[in-house]
Formats: sequence, structure tokens, C-alpha cells
Amino acid sequence: MLLLLGLLLTHSNLTVASPAPPDTLTARETRNLTALARAVGDLKYFYPNRHTARVSWETVLTRAIPAVRHAPTDQALAATLDRLLRPLAPGCRLAIGTGTAILPAPPAAAGFYWEHRGLGLDKAGLGLVTGLMRLGGLHYESRIEAVSATETAAAFPDGPTYTEALTDSVHLTLPLVLTAAQHRLRLRYRPGRRVRQLSAATPEQRMATVMLTWNIIRHFYPYQAVLDRAGWTEALPAALEQAGRATTETELLAAVRRLLARLPDRHLSFSPLTRTGLHLTAPPLALELAWADSAVVVHRVPAGLASAVAPGAVLTHLNGQPAGPLLEALRRTIPATSPTVARQLAARQLLPELAATAASAAFTLRDSLGRTRTQTWAFRQLRGSHSEPLGPVREVAPGIVYLDATRLRYADFRRALPQLQAAGALVVDVRRRPHYDLLRILPHFTAEPLLSDSIATPLLHQPNFGHPGWLATASSPILPQLPLLTAPKVFLTGPDTYSYGETVATLVRNNRLGVLLGQATGGTNGEMNFVSIGRAYELTFTGRRVLPQGEVYQGRGLTPDLPVMPTPSPIGRPLDATLQQAIEWLRAQ
Repeated sequence: MLLLLGLLLTHSNLTVASPAPPDTLTARETRNLTALARAVGDLKYFYPNRHTARVSWETVLTRAIPAVRHAPTDQALAATLDRLLRPLAPGCRLAIGTGTAILPAPPAAAGFYWEHRGLGLDKAGLGLVTGLMRLGGLHYESRIEAVSATETAAAFPDGPTYTEALTDSVHLTLPLVLTAAQHRLRLRYRPGRRVRQLSAATPEQRMATVMLTWNIIRHFYPYQAVLDRAGWTEALPAALEQAGRATTETELLAAVRRLLARLPDRHLSFSPLTRTGLHLTAPPLALELAWADSAVVVHRVPAGLASAVAPGAVLTHLNGQPAGPLLEALRRTIPATSPTVARQLAARQLLPELAATAASAAFTLRDSLGRTRTQTWAFRQLRGSHSEPLGPVREVAPGIVYLDATRLRYADFRRALPQLQAAGALVVDVRRRPHYDLLRILPHFTAEPLLSDSIATPLLHQPNFGHPGWLATASSPILPQLPLLTAPKVFLTGPDTYSYGETVATLVRNNRLGVLLGQATGGTNGEMNFVSIGRAYELTFTGRRVLPQGEVYQGRGLTPDLPVMPTPSPIGRPLDATLQQAIEWLRAQ
């Protein structure tokens, strides 16, 4: 990542803040801070005192980190944590030893507990995003509820306490249900000067950023099997060490993104908060790169550069830096179902990442004859457009009609019906996010009602996703529509077929609407949640899960019926390799 950071900063026109001093953690310090992170996550989200719920945990962490990191032994660690955390959660207990800390097991009784329907906290600073979430039906709620003894018994089959092994010998035990008096009890905690916004300026704030991010995913990510496969619990120490060594916000962002990239979830993102909470998307570049046959190659060339470079040329260096290490640095920050897919995504993002901060770049390219040439181009020369010259419906071979699901509207579909009814076969491209009108078009492909998967919100009362409930929203069948198009159909898929695109792909597979051809899908579905980390950064993640009727694909992707991997040789052809394979397969039927 440092190579890429150097490349970005060297060619940037932006003023970069003075770097903060790096900080190196010892193994003992990393162990101590990992324990602190675990404890704070438990108390922040599950200790049901109404005053604890209003605590600034950014302030707690930045004050606690210096004291906790230097504890020389587990016994000293337990004593330090007890001194710092008991004022915030008087009912919790810390114990040292090989056994677990034990609070007297109370009988199920009425009281107060946290109820999380997804994560409804941590929205401060999101600006317009919170309103857009409401408009989009993304309702997440977190609140302390009064509960009866019967509800307590149902919510906590193992008893209303929770014990966390902070290390192999330090244990935290906290009550998950408090009496009315305990719920209202004022705290003896005196925070001093409040940390209103985290930054990369100090090691404490950088490590607090990592701790808060890690805890949200740990407690609220709804696909726990994916989390376990990724080794999320073991990921924190390395992320803390990277955050300590970071000296700029750019390096802190890279450290957090590398942590998140352990999860193969394309909904994950981490970026600085803007005033509105929204992020503008820059126009695409007309010069596009791709990863094929273990090389970064030119995939598409703007008309103005056609005489200088041809599709299929290999990018060997960018601003004098070898392309391979730059790609790998970016790849490690991208969530994907495999390293190969991450490299494909990184190849596409390499130039947009650089164009966000630099005015120009030097490209060293090797052509098909092995000749190498370096040229410098301003990014304004490489700007593309969101518009496409070709329509969303067109014939790509005699009798074979192509539909671009990203741009296809139902009105376009109705206008093209005579052409579609006469076609011998259809190719539907869902490799990019389809338009929602596709759900009005798919019922024309079948005589049976379409059944889609349900969405479920986790209902949580205890840490670490213990004994979750699920609030499912059942989907209604989509009734067939006339005219019925019975021609054979191929649906093109790829790594960008995820979220709503993956909903479409599962509809196709489960309802036998056609054949999936291309690469595996992105392995990410469900509904997103948006949260603020320390009023400085925005974290997005999957907040609700899909309850699949068929194949479980989260974190893996749907394997297409006819796999097609990208290769360098067809990249310069008018038709891309995946579309060409679809045409050849349909002709053979």
C-alpha cells in the first residue's frame, strides 16, 4: 500500500496535512488493546444503563488506550480495565484466572435490556443519508426496552449475563438485564474534555477508529458464517498495529480498508464523512484497464488515443512504479470473493484512484510486438461519459438480441417487443447493477409466478450475535405478464453482479428463466446499513440478510452454469469475451 500511497501523494495537487508520528505496538500492548476493544464493544451496545448509552465512546477509548496499552501483566490489565470501565458500567465485573468471571445467576426478572433491530445507533454526522435511509425503507432501531420476566427468560435461554474472554486469563462479565434502579443509576464517570471527532492525528484516535469499526462488524454483521470463515476475531491485532504505524489519514483509511477486505462483502466501504454524508461519483475514464492472464492490460481506449495505444497493450509501469506491486497494494483493500476477483476489481480502480488526486500520469505500455513506450497523459484527456452510444436493446448476431439491464427501462422493452418476439434468442446483461424496471420485464419470461428470497433483520439482545432472532419480510410472488417471450435466454454475470443484481440472478436460477454465463457473482446480498465512526468516517456494511431458497452464495457468489474467465486476446474485439461466448453457445443450441 505504501507504493500506491506514494504514487498518489507525489502526483497530487492537494495539500497534505503534516504526518502524525508513527507508533509501534509491542505484542503485549497489542494484546492489551485487543482486550480493551472487546470490552468496550460489549458495554457500548449491550449494557442497558440509560447514562452509559449516552457516553462518548470516542472519548472513552482515546483516554483509556494509553493506560491500558502499558499494563505489564494480565493482572495489571484486569485492574486497569476495572478502574476505567466500572464507572461506566457499575454492574460489570472483571476477573483474572483460567475460569470465567461469575456474577450471581439471577432468576429471570422484569427489567431493562438493549434491543437491536440491526444497528440503529452511530448515525451522528451522516447528514442526508439518514433521511435517504428512511425513504428507502432501511429502518434500523436500537433502544433500551422495559421487559417482563417472561420476555427476559425467552431472550436469554442461558441466563441474563454474558461473559467475554478478553484474554486467556482476563474475563469480563456483564448483566444484560438491569433493574429499574440500575437502569437509571447515574455514573461516577468524569470524561474530561470530550473528543468530538476522531482523526488520524494521534495513535490513540487512529486505534480507536479501528476498534469502533471492528466492533460494529463483530456484533451486527448478519452473516456470521462468513465472519467466522474470514477470521474476524483474529483480525483486530494486525489492524491495530497498522493503525499505530499510520502517519496520515490516507494510511489510516488503508489500514481500516485492509481490515474490512477480509470479508468478501462488496457492501463494505470506509471513507471520510462529507458535510452532506453523500459522495459524488466522478465521470468514468474512457481509458479502462483490466486484469487478464496475470497482467494489467488496456481494455478500452478513447478515440483520441487510438493511434497511440491499442486494446490489449500491457501496462508495465505507472509513474515509474511497477504496475504489479501497485495493483497488489490496492487489491488488499478491496473486498472480493477471491484474490483473483480482487485483482480484476483493482485493475479497474487503479486509474480512477489516481485520477482523484493527480492531474496526469506517465504510462509505460508494452504492445503485442513486445515494444515498450512511455507516454504522459492528462486525466482530462481520458475522461469518458456515463452515456452509451448504443441503445439498451440491439441485435448482436443474426436472430440474437442483447438487452443491457443497467440502462433498460420498461418503456424501452415495450417499444422493442416486436423485435424481441421475433428473436431466436435473448442475451440479458446483468454484469452491472440492473435497473429496477428489470423486475417488470422478467415476468414476461415465464408462465409461472416468480418467487424471490426474503429479507431478515437480526434481532439482538446480547454481544457477539448470541442467540439472534430474525424479523423476516416475506416477498410476494411476481405474477407472469403477457406477451410471453419463450426464446432461449442467457444472462451474463460477473463480480459486479451483486446486491440487487444477485437478487435477479437468483430469480433467474431458482425460476429457471435462463442460463447464467460468465464469472461467479459478487457474493453480496441483503440491505445496507450506514454508520458514522467517530463523526469522522462513514462505514457501510450489509445490515440485513437474505434468506435464500436455494444455493447459499453470500461470500462465495453464484457459480454460473457456463463459466467464462477473461483473457487478454479477446479484449480488443468489438464484442467482449463473455458476450461472444453467449452468442456461440446460443448458436449451438
